[in-house]
Amino acid sequence: MSFPNIPDVTPEIDIDREDVINLLLASIAFEELGLAHIFNAEAEKIQYISI
Repeated sequence: MSFPNIPDVTPEIDIDREDVINLLLASIAFEELGLAHIFNAEAEKIQYISI
């Protein structure tokens, strides 16, 4: 079995303070959305059991 040939990539990422703030807010929003979906699924399970 041979090892994969991975090229030497050195990406340059240049983001300023405003971009960082926007990315953090978007990350928090997506995390909140994921938690809301989990809570909703659990609530639906409880409703199904109590019927």
